Amino acid sequence: MISLKKEVIVRKPNQLISILPKESISLIQQKSYNVFLRNAQNKVKYTEEEIKEDKRYIFEISCKELEKKAGLNKKNYDYIEVELEKLMSIVIKVVDKENKDNWKLFHLIDEVDRENNMFRYVLNPLIVQALKEQTYFTKLDLLEIAKLDSKYSVILYELAIRYCNKRRPEIKIPKMSIEEFRRKTNTEDKYSAIKDLRKYVLDKACEEISKKTDIKLNYSTEKVGRRIAYINFKTERKELSKKTIETKVIKNVEEYSPQVLELFQLLPSLEQIETNKRELAQLLKGHSLRYLKADIDYAKQAQPDNFMGFLKASCESGHYSSAKLEKQERKEELARQGEEEKQKKQELEKKIKQKAHQKAKEKYEKLSEKEIASYAKGYESLPKMLKEKVSKKEFVLGAVEEEVKQELRELLLLIED
Repeated sequence: MISLKKEVIVRKPNQLISILPKESISLIQQKSYNVFLRNAQNKVKYTEEEIKEDKRYIFEISCKELEKKAGLNKKNYDYIEVELEKLMSIVIKVVDKENKDNWKLFHLIDEVDRENNMFRYVLNPLIVQALKEQTYFTKLDLLEIAKLDSKYSVILYELAIRYCNKRRPEIKIPKMSIEEFRRKTNTEDKYSAIKDLRKYVLDKACEEISKKTDIKLNYSTEKVGRRIAYINFKTERKELSKKTIETKVIKNVEEYSPQVLELFQLLPSLEQIETNKRELAQLLKGHSLRYLKADIDYAKQAQPDNFMGFLKASCESGHYSSAKLEKQERKEELARQGEEEKQKKQELEKKIKQKAHQKAKEKYEKLSEKEIASYAKGYESLPKMLKEKVSKKEFVLGAVEEEVKQELRELLLLIED
């Protein structure tokens, strides 16, 4: 059985990777903030609500989830309040690349509080808008970041992943001056000797990233005269088969209901992995098969990056497909009502015909010769061929029957009115 490693992805705005706070951001702050961003993005990226600059955007995440996804241990967790307080104090300046006179200042996080094992935090609308639009974003695997112990590793990993593109290997981290690198890593006042900067920052970060994450990161230096002036980074994605696919022998194979298996077959082929059967089984506990099938179809059309995340968000938000499904249900209901009305009319017409046939026979027996002659007026004008097939009596009975049918129909209309 092949089990795929589950990725926890956040699309972090590239601006938030390349801009620089005036204070150093610690490792715990970096990891916690990444989790906050991912959590917020899951709440806003599929909503149709317009992001407004004058609105407060409040998000929640459990303490347990933050601890798990940020890779925090008990020691970290004991003083996370202090770290978050420092994070709130960081002011970010974003400068327009085309016009450096245009800039914006804002806090990475506006407000945070903890109550009943839940964190509530407020993000600036600029950040929320960026998370929603997913424009110029970098995919960050939070499970990869959680493995890193050095804050410099996190900075370089986020930078490397921004430029690492397997399909376009010519795209790479731009050549960086030593001064720019120091600004990005907040080491202007540390490791003044280049050998120390290489040993404690560059070498350590590249080694940890290459060993623990899905990226291989190396670098080389470039001199101007006798001084090392620039750093050139080289990024490379590790092979997918080595990183994400693990072969496991599952002794106790779970059995799933026919409804789960039916939904599983509807998933895109890349989503048909064993863990998603469990996800579907869980969703079926709180949602109908009909709505889940409609949501899967809706997600296929939307083609989100995180298919199962989109599907679960749809269920939690009252089903994105509900309007479409309700419209379809209304259409089906109208069709059903139309079919019932049609069958009802056919059945009624059948009864009218039977009743008219019976009444016509009874009425015919009571007709005088003069009345029969009146009904038979049209008979003599019939073609000879028809006269050979229809007798005068049958012609008169037919005329009487049509007359009785019309009387019965008019009577029914009066009753319905």
